[in-house]
Amino acid sequence: MSRQHRWLRQEVARWRAEGLVDEALVQRLLARYPETTERGWGRIVLSALGAVLVGLGVILVFAYNWQAIPKAVKLALAFGALAAAHGAAMARDRRQPPNRALVEGLHALGTMLFGAAIWLVAQIYHIDEHYPNAFLVWSLGALALAWAMPSLVQALLALFLVAFWAGVEVFQFRAAMHAAPLLVAAGVLPLAWRRRSPALLFWALAVLVAVTAFAVAGIDFDPLVALLYVTGAAILIASIAAPETSFPEAERPLHAVGLFVVLACNFVLSFPGLAGYLGRQHFARPELAAYLGVAATLFAASLAAAAWRLSRGGWGRLDAYRHGQAALIAVGVAIVAGCMLAHVKGGGWAVALPFKVIGLALATLLILEGSARLQPRLVGAGCLYFALITVSRYADLFGSLLARAAVFVALGVGLFLVGNFYARNRRRAQQVRT
Repeated sequence: MSRQHRWLRQEVARWRAEGLVDEALVQRLLARYPETTERGWGRIVLSALGAVLVGLGVILVFAYNWQAIPKAVKLALAFGALAAAHGAAMARDRRQPPNRALVEGLHALGTMLFGAAIWLVAQIYHIDEHYPNAFLVWSLGALALAWAMPSLVQALLALFLVAFWAGVEVFQFRAAMHAAPLLVAAGVLPLAWRRRSPALLFWALAVLVAVTAFAVAGIDFDPLVALLYVTGAAILIASIAAPETSFPEAERPLHAVGLFVVLACNFVLSFPGLAGYLGRQHFARPELAAYLGVAATLFAASLAAAAWRLSRGGWGRLDAYRHGQAALIAVGVAIVAGCMLAHVKGGGWAVALPFKVIGLALATLLILEGSARLQPRLVGAGCLYFALITVSRYADLFGSLLARAAVFVALGVGLFLVGNFYARNRRRAQQVRT
């Protein structure tokens, strides 16, 4: 029984005992929200992690005294272990009821052994190849299995391998892997939407932002923050339209990833020296122009989707916190676009100060929203942003130790007041429930 269904049964039992509802209404309520089979993601993830560790151990065992093993035995070990893992998983999946944690774990072990087989075959036949390509082939195998099963664990493995491949290429070889964002966007995002998986959508969006940053950094660092700001804003604005789609649960991962990216970019652009990078854009380079064009198109599409939802009466269902976030982020995107198009040089406080204000306003909205809805994660995120801003300004804003001390005292008092405000709202909510 899921946690939500258990809570519902406890509540309707209390309502019936207090005479608020009768037995017929209780049965109608329970029928309206039928009990679903619990997926047991905790057991599945633990089984997958265990399989990954076992796979790493097997790889090390193969590597130990590998030269002394005959070639035929090496191939038999590599492909035999791979076939045994996937074969055992398929055999266990046919049993009723299937043990999903065990099946996912065995398939994850098979994927790890597939990666081991790639390296071992290359070693056996002395294949001299650009080694990051092995991670690409490995990720394609995991992605194919993610679609065939379908499997969240395999999709997450594919995302990790794609990110690792793109990261190695850019940080070790200074090569921009433009295929990485396309692979995530075309291979993983549709699977997350098809399976209606908020967790997979969250990680797919996070990896998509990361590999896009890797690809742009492999070309030029100058437009990176501007590109990420517009991309994060597009993801966040898209969350406004998500409740009107066939996947309404997409709202939370879209909002979380988009807001994190925007806040991170706001933090970077709040430094006068870093804000000057907004005016150093090279639109003549076709790769950068393509990335910036895609980001601008996504932002325009998300605005159109949000406007479509609001035109259908969604404005009244959108709370004041999201109104404020959307307005602040729209202002931030306008400043980014203006600085880029006007080639504003030097940056300075004229550019950095608006981003500082936007970031602090977004953090304030997070604290207020988290306190009103009793969501400590939102409150913690807002307080963390305030703390980062204060600590980062310790050295460059004030020359007086007394002024620095005053700022830290003000931060401490502010956090204390936030804690009291949250606790007071929580007590009120508990009194209303009782």
